[in-house]
Order: sequence, then structure tokens, then C-alpha cells
Amino acid sequence: MWTSGKIAEHLKGQLYGDAAVPFKGGCALDSRQVKPGEIFVALKGEKTDGHLFLSNALATGATIAIAEKSGLAGYGLPPIPEGKAVIEVENSREALQSLAKAWRGEINPKVIGITGSTGKTTTKDMVAAVLAQKYRVYKNKENHNNEIGLPLTILEAAEDTEVLVLEMGMRGLGQIDALCQICSPTVGVITNIGTTHLELLGTQERIAQAKWELIANLPAEGIAVLNAEDYHSVKLAANSKRQIIFYGLEGRYAEPHVQGMSLKPSGSLHTFFQAKAQGESCEVRLPLPGEHNVLDALAALAVGLVCGVSLKQGSQALADFELSSMRLEVIPGINGSTILSDVYNANPASMQASLKILAERGGAKTIAILGEMYELGEAAVSGHREVGQAVARLGINKLVTVGPLAEEIAQGALTGGLALEQIHTCADCRQAAALTEQILKETGAGAWILIKGSRGMRMERITELLRRKE
Repeated sequence: MWTSGKIAEHLKGQLYGDAAVPFKGGCALDSRQVKPGEIFVALKGEKTDGHLFLSNALATGATIAIAEKSGLAGYGLPPIPEGKAVIEVENSREALQSLAKAWRGEINPKVIGITGSTGKTTTKDMVAAVLAQKYRVYKNKENHNNEIGLPLTILEAAEDTEVLVLEMGMRGLGQIDALCQICSPTVGVITNIGTTHLELLGTQERIAQAKWELIANLPAEGIAVLNAEDYHSVKLAANSKRQIIFYGLEGRYAEPHVQGMSLKPSGSLHTFFQAKAQGESCEVRLPLPGEHNVLDALAALAVGLVCGVSLKQGSQALADFELSSMRLEVIPGINGSTILSDVYNANPASMQASLKILAERGGAKTIAILGEMYELGEAAVSGHREVGQAVARLGINKLVTVGPLAEEIAQGALTGGLALEQIHTCADCRQAAALTEQILKETGAGAWILIKGSRGMRMERITELLRRKE
């Protein structure tokens, strides 16, 4: 059993208080969120310092606190209640990562690592749902997918966790490699390799190299689950020594091991399709629209098969699946409209996927409110214009852009054939909402509105202004 004394010994830290405090999983960085029996790690942030809240964390439930020597020197060692402990270390962040690596080894679960330019979170949630049919599963909360969030996720996992499903984010070379050193994945999933982070990495080949660090870190017996429709993944897989499981839609590129066939969109925002693998097939009722979500579901089914969950069991899990917040939420809007609020993030590929859903569901009354897309580097102008051309090609009725760079979307739509009177450019979210409200008065009930942009645009402000008030 892990104890405060064992943790202090592992971290080469100074123990204050009880050396026999047990640890069975659970960790927090916010003293307001710590639960009884958990570890509280005091980190110095840009806006605050966790060392200010050590006393509060110990009082509200934390049984073990980890703090930096410099932080304790500055704020003092707090009173330590009976049966609790404080461990002094040189660097709290490094201690968090080291402890997570050790805890992963202690509880020894299967570890599914997931990365990609788009679809990471949806795929993570689907994989967790499928594997929960057979195992005790823990996954990242929200976007806890970086050098702090991932080790925090591991330490949050209870000691009886059988599978960890870990989304891995990156903004440069070596970052996924560093995350793999902490979590030691046994199965790796790459959803796709697109242009997100082009501004930081320069070329799509370098993005592919950064994502492939996940597969390179798998053990010899590890399994890579890859999108058969993604050019860079297929290219890199050709030289890999790992076992590869491909997934994809029937009749596309290479013959995948896990196939999706006979897609049937439903007016109720569901998608029905046939999944086929290993001589078995079954119908899947996915409570989400869009071909891109079908691909994410196929990835989850493929991971399920790798881990001993049948297609039938996996399809049952997907039938009850719910997306995370701010991802393609269907919300009643003002004037009898329907809002597709997909505001968590955006890049050219995800923009076009959501526009396709809008076109399929909205009929003649479609409005696309699109914000800027960040981190596209030299492809910023071309990426935005590509989205605009998709707006025109798909026959979207009205386009409203938000922000100076998004005016390139308008330009792309114009050159793609959308009439000038169908295109509106706005400086900010409030202006875009007011303009859309006017459009809705003219079009009448039954309009469908897509709201999408990069996280920094905070497009959810438009959703709040246009949603129907109860």
C-alpha cells in the first residue's frame, strides 16, 4: 500500500507529519476541489500560488500535500492536522509527473493514448464508453491533456482502475514523447494529422512527426489504431514495426480492419451505419450526426476489439454516447431556430465537417456563423478561404464571419460563388449575434445556425445571445 512515507521516499522529499497516511488514488491542484483522502499538489501559476492554500486544502479533505521548498520558505509550513502529512520537494510540477509515473506502474492498467489534429476528445470519450462495457475505466476530464493535466489524470485514478484512456495534446516536437514517458501507453490512437499547430511546427510533415511520437513509444507488443483515410498516418505506418489496426469507411483508400458501411443520416441528428470487423458485423446507432463522428466511433470500436470488447458490446455503448460540452450541441434558438453550437475549437477540417452537417440538416434556411481559426501559420489565409469555398459549395444560405482573419472565409465564399448579399462580416461576437437576429426575423422559423470558431474566439457568447430563453 502507498503511504505518505513511501511517497516522500520516492520523491526524495522531506516529510512533515504522519508517515503512515494511506493513498488509494485521487489528486487535486485546486484546494476548493480536493476530496477527502486525496493528494493536494501546490503549484505556482501565472495568477496564483497553490502554497497560499495549503492550510485550506488540508482542512477540507487532503490527507497529503506536496509543496515546494521555496513556497514553504515564503509562506511557512501550515499546521498539520493529526493523520495528515506535508511533503517538501524542490519542484512541485516535476514531483507531480514523477508520482504519476510511479502510480501508473503501481496500479498497472491498460493505457490507451489518443492524439490527432481533430476528434481527440470525442474519440477519447467514445473509447472510454466502449471499454466501460468490460473494464473499470478512467479518462481525462475536460482538456486535461498536457504536462500537468495528464499526470493529474493518472493520480486521480483509483487503485482498482483497469484502463486509463488518455487524450494527449501537443504544441511542438517532443511533447507527446514526454507524456509517454509518464503514462507508458500500450495502445496508441491517431485520429488524423491535419494543419492544426502549423504555425508552431511549420509543415504538416513535422506535425505528423510530433503525433507519431505516440506510436514510437509503444512497447514491442503495443498496437497502433490508425485512420486508413489519413495520408500521413498510412505513410508512417508503412515503416512501423508495431502492429497496426486500420479503421475507415468502406471503399476508401486501403482496406481497413474495422469498416463502416451504409451510412444513413437521420433527421433526429442520429447516424446509423454498419460496422464490420473480423467476420462480424452489426448496426450502430450513433446519437451524433456527421461522417467524422462515424470515423471516431470506428476508432473506438477498433480499440474495443483490441481489448476484448465485441462489436455488439461496443455498439451498445455508442448508442448511449453523449458529446462533451461545447461540441456540436443542439440548442433551441430564438425565432424558432435550431443552433448547432460547436464552439470548443476549430480548424479547416473540423469547420468543413460541421458545415456538411449544417447543409444536410438545415435545408434552405442555413446560417453559418464562423470565427477565426488560430495556429495555422503560413496556411492561415488559404485555410480560411478553403472554409469559405466549402460554404459556397455546400449551398449555405447565409454566412456571418467574426473577426478580421475570418474575413478571408468571406472572400473564399465569394470566389466560390456565394452571392455578396449572402455574406456578412462582423468585428465581434455581439455584432454577429445582433446581425443574425435580424436575419432570423427575415427568414422566419425553421432556420438552422452553425456557430463555430477557435477556442480563443469564445464563440459560445453568440450561442448564449441567440439561444431561446425559457
